[in-house]
Amino acid sequence: MRKSILLGSAVFTLAAVGIAACGADHAEVGQGMPNYAGGSSGGQAAPPTAPPPPDGNDAGADADAPFACESLDKDSPVILYLSADDSNSMGSPVQIRELLNMGITPSANLVRTYEFLNYYRIQYPAPPAGELSILPHMAETAVPGEIDLQLGVRSFDAVKPRRPITVTFVLDTSGSMDGEPIKRERATVAAIAQSLAEGDIVNVVTWNTDNNVVLAGHKVTGPNDEQLLAKANGIQASGGTDLSSGLAAGYKLAEQHYGAGRINRVILISDGGANVGVTDEGLIGLQSQDADKEGIYLVGVGAGPAEYYNDGLMDAVTDKGRGAYVYLDSTAEATRMFVDRFDETMEVAARGVQVEITLPWYMRMYKFYGEEYSTNPEEIEPQHLAPSDAMIFNQVVKACDASVLNMDDTVTVVARWKTPLTYQSREVKVTTTLAELLAAPSPQLAKGKAIVAYAEALKQPSAEAFTSALAQIEAAKAGAPDAELDEIAALIKKHPSYAAP
Repeated sequence: MRKSILLGSAVFTLAAVGIAACGADHAEVGQGMPNYAGGSSGGQAAPPTAPPPPDGNDAGADADAPFACESLDKDSPVILYLSADDSNSMGSPVQIRELLNMGITPSANLVRTYEFLNYYRIQYPAPPAGELSILPHMAETAVPGEIDLQLGVRSFDAVKPRRPITVTFVLDTSGSMDGEPIKRERATVAAIAQSLAEGDIVNVVTWNTDNNVVLAGHKVTGPNDEQLLAKANGIQASGGTDLSSGLAAGYKLAEQHYGAGRINRVILISDGGANVGVTDEGLIGLQSQDADKEGIYLVGVGAGPAEYYNDGLMDAVTDKGRGAYVYLDSTAEATRMFVDRFDETMEVAARGVQVEITLPWYMRMYKFYGEEYSTNPEEIEPQHLAPSDAMIFNQVVKACDASVLNMDDTVTVVARWKTPLTYQSREVKVTTTLAELLAAPSPQLAKGKAIVAYAEALKQPSAEAFTSALAQIEAAKAGAPDAELDEIAALIKKHPSYAAP
């Protein structure tokens, strides 16, 4: 799925952008790669004058080639539009965690760095209800003229009680689901059942060779509805895979019980063994479109197990369906994602978020750890932001020459969005100087850098890369406890390429 965030400034026009200054007209990570890989993100180095090839690799131009300050227009600030994968797309790090815990070396193609920034939580203070806040942070690297830059676009905390929801489960019961996958599937239904409230509506379709509607328009009595739990506990794995008919039946039910003021979600749970066809992708995309009503968004849940799981199915369908993509490496993970983070995976706080950033004329994108970036806002598809959540953009920007850095120069970030249901246009803008950004404490940036270092080391594993990541983890912790960073450190030490000192 794509998350768009337009980074640029309201005080400058797009026409003023110098292509050479920003480093690329458009660059997208992961385009053209097999669905199984899902695209590789992050570490994409921006060439000085030309975009990278479609697969997002650094080939085609020398990323470290100098770009001359003399060739840049000093009156044209750099306006960039960035996208990371949707902030509730989080499958990659959990699948990799399961592989490492099993003693299996994960393929670099499974690593989508932006999903690591989505999954591991970086704490930003919440704005007032109905608002978004922008929190930029900067830190100089060891290389003169290079600056780490991280942007957090934070939504307000979830409003309680939430609005009603219609949930349509599309459950894979094919033979390959036998064992651990179907346990995780049942655990997902049970976790969502725990988060439901009286009056919420549930539909359930199972699919293998055939599909079977086992619940339609069922109004739950409250959390842990007995009838829903009984249906979940009763599913068994057998037969082949006919995802297409299962999805069609699920969306038909979702349409029949659609509520204009409700959250409407189709939840597809599978081990990834099925293929999704063009017709299915069209159906999913059509139902998720936002016209005069909120779409029926698809939440994909990968049930594993990791050594056999094909990531391509969920990555493709959730891209079309504009909903969360999560992976379960245990039944406990279902509780984490659908009880503890229920609002983050199911609700919408801000629709069509666009974020733009304006940088001084002498800067360019050097390394980008999101999904895509462009000087053209039409290249970036806006995405929704959940409550209690943040869109996080981590990158390295570079000056044409360190001597031209002026600490009084400004950075402007604008976020634009529409309110759910009422579709009112909103905007928030922050302008600050390089000096102010570099002088301010930035614990969020430190954690972001540690997470990125871990993900990037997984792509090109070496003892040196993992040792550097561990050092950044310790720096980010700064003596304070952080269970997520501790988890990452423990996983690094399980990788075969890590060499203990």
